[in-house]
Amino acid sequence: MGILSNPKSRQLIVEKVSRYNNILCGACYVVGVIWFMALAYKPFNAKTYFSENALLPGVVESGFFFDFDVSSYITEVKEELKRDKRNVPRDWLYQKMREAGLETYKQNYTIHYPLHILQGQLVPGQNVYGILRARRASRVEAVVLSVPLRSKSSELPQTYGGLIVMLGLVRYFIRQPYWSKDIIFLATDREELGMQAWLDGYHHVHSQYIRPDELPARSGQIQAALNLEIPDSNIQFMNIKMEGLNGQLPNLDLVNLVVRLCNRHGLQVKLHNKADVSDMEAETPQGYLQSAGTMVRMMWAQASGSPSGNHGLFHRYHIEAVTLEAVCKKKTGRFSLDTVGRVVEGIFRSLNNLLERFHQSFFFYLLPGTERYVSIGLYMIPFAIICCSCLIKAIALWVKLSADASKPDTDTDIAVGEGKAGSDKNVTETTAATQEKTGKKLDTKSLHDIVEEDTDIDDHDDRPSGVLSILPLVLSSVIMSVLCYTGPELLSSVAVPFKMNVEDGIFYGFIALFTASLMFPKMIARRTSEEKRLNFDWRLLKALTLIFQSLMLFGLALMNISLAYFLAVLFVPVSVLVHPSKSRVSQWGQKLLLLLISPFSILYVATVIRSLGDKNEGGSLGLLGDAWSNLSHGVLLTLVDRYFFGNWLFALFSFAVFPNWLSLWSISFCESE
Repeated sequence: MGILSNPKSRQLIVEKVSRYNNILCGACYVVGVIWFMALAYKPFNAKTYFSENALLPGVVESGFFFDFDVSSYITEVKEELKRDKRNVPRDWLYQKMREAGLETYKQNYTIHYPLHILQGQLVPGQNVYGILRARRASRVEAVVLSVPLRSKSSELPQTYGGLIVMLGLVRYFIRQPYWSKDIIFLATDREELGMQAWLDGYHHVHSQYIRPDELPARSGQIQAALNLEIPDSNIQFMNIKMEGLNGQLPNLDLVNLVVRLCNRHGLQVKLHNKADVSDMEAETPQGYLQSAGTMVRMMWAQASGSPSGNHGLFHRYHIEAVTLEAVCKKKTGRFSLDTVGRVVEGIFRSLNNLLERFHQSFFFYLLPGTERYVSIGLYMIPFAIICCSCLIKAIALWVKLSADASKPDTDTDIAVGEGKAGSDKNVTETTAATQEKTGKKLDTKSLHDIVEEDTDIDDHDDRPSGVLSILPLVLSSVIMSVLCYTGPELLSSVAVPFKMNVEDGIFYGFIALFTASLMFPKMIARRTSEEKRLNFDWRLLKALTLIFQSLMLFGLALMNISLAYFLAVLFVPVSVLVHPSKSRVSQWGQKLLLLLISPFSILYVATVIRSLGDKNEGGSLGLLGDAWSNLSHGVLLTLVDRYFFGNWLFALFSFAVFPNWLSLWSISFCESE
C-alpha cells in the first residue's frame, strides 16, 4: 500500500503501464485464457464434498420394490399413447394415483403466446399432481418429484418409464411413517410451460402469458425438487442436468447427493453424456482433454441461458432442483427401473433429514466431472486477468488524453506569433488587392473586420473535442439498442396484416437492423469541406467503451460465468486492437474481425455449433444451410423465453453487447490522425 499511497511511485507505475500497455494486454489475455482452461486439470481443481452434514446420504438401507407388474403398466401407458398421438396419459395417471390412496388434483391453465404467434388464440393445458402429507410434522415444508408428460408425437424421448417409477414410489412412500416433509408428485404438460404454470399457481404469481388456475390444494415451502426423464427400463446410464434459467445452478450439495447415491447403487452417472476420467488417466493429456471437454459442454449449456430441463424453473424461487435423464438401449440395458427407484428413494430420505434450506455449499461453480468442481474463488482470478487487458488499455488511453490536455502552451504561443505576422502580411496584400479592384482606400477599421471574419470562418472548421465529439455516437447507439429491444413487437404486428410468417418477419427485420448498423458510422459522419468523414475523439470513446465492456463482463460473470467467459474471449482482443489506421490492410482487417464478433455472427456460429449433433446429408455446406434455417427459429425461441420465463439473454445483447460493438465499429471508421 505504501507504493500506491506515494504519488511519485503511483505516477511511475502509471507511466510504465501506459508505455508497455500493448505487451501487458497481450500477456494478460493469453495468461488468463490458458489459466482458465487449465482449471479442468485435476491438480488445479478439487474433489466434491458434502457441506450439509444433515443429508447423511446412504446411511439407511433401501427397501424400495415395485408391488405391481411393471411390464403391464408399461403396456397400459403405451396403449394410452396409441389412442391419440397428440394426447398425454394424464387421465390414466390421475386414476392410478387416486387408486394408490394419494390426494390427487388437476390444475388447468391457458397459454397466450406473445408476438401474435397464434393471433390471440389461447392454448389450454392441464397438470396432474398429488400430495403425500407428512404424518409426524407440521407440514410446512415439502419436496417435489416431477415427470414431464409427453405425447407420442413429441420429438423428445418418451417419459413413461419415469411415470412408472413415480407410481411405484407413491405406493411405497405411503406405507412409510418416517416422513417429516410433504412429498408432491407432479406430472406437467407442455414441458416448461406446464411447470411454470404450476409454479406460478403454487406461489400466487400472475403472468400475462401463462394464466394458471388456482391450485385446489397446496403444501408447505418447497425445499428441493427432482425431475425424472426416463423413457424405458433398459437403462445404460444416467445423465444429470443442472443448468437453470439465465445460467442459475443448484446448490452443489444436491448434485453431490444425486451422484453419490447413483454410484452407491452401481448406477453409472454422467455429465452431459461424458463419463468421468479414471484416477489413473486424470493427469494425462488425454484425461485433461476429456475433463476440459466436459467442462466446456457444461459452460455451453449454461451460457445459453435456457434451462436444460423442467428443473431449471425452480431455481428462480430459490428451490434447488436437478434432472435425472436416463439414456437407454433399444434391446437390453445394464440397469432396470428398480435401481432408479432405489436411488430416488435414497435421495428423498436424505432430503427428509434437512433442517433448513440448502445454503452451505457452492451456488457458483463449474464441473469438469461429476466428482470434481471448480469454485468461484478459482475461476474468477483468471477471468479478472482477461478483463484486465481492457482496463490497462483504457488507462493508457486516458493517460494519453491527459498528457495532450496538459501539454504546455509554448507551441500555441509560437503559432499565435506567427499568425499575427501572417495576419499583418495578409492585411497588406488584401489592402493592395482591394485598392486595385475598387480604386478606393480602406481604413484600419475595415481591414480589421475582414481579418476577424476570416478568423471566424477558420474557427468554425475546427473539429469538436472531448465529450461533445462522442455524444452523437453514444446517443445513436442507445437509440439503435432501443430499436433492437422493441423491434420484435413492431415487426410481429406488421407481419400479421401482410399475412407473413411472424418468425420470418422478425428475423428479416433483425437482418435489416444489422445492415443499418453496418452503415451506422456513415449515417452520423460529419460533413466537412472536402468529404463526409467521421471525426471524433476516438481515444476518449475507446477508453469509455473498454471500461463499459469490463463492467459488463464482471457483472455478468457473477451470474453466468460461462457466457461472460465466451464473450470475453471474443471481445477483449478485438476491442484492444481496434484503432483508426491509414493502412487499407489494417482498416479492412479490423473491420473483418469486428464483423466476426458482431452479435449476428455470434448467434450464427452458436447455431452452427448446436447443429453439429444433428444429422445432415450435405456435408459442411449442408451444415451451414441447416444452421441458417435454424437461426430464425432460435431467435424466436429466445424471444418467447423472454416473455414466458423472464430470460434476459435478448435484453443483454440489446443493451450491452450491441451498443458496445457499435462503438468499436465506429472507431474502425474514424479518420486517422
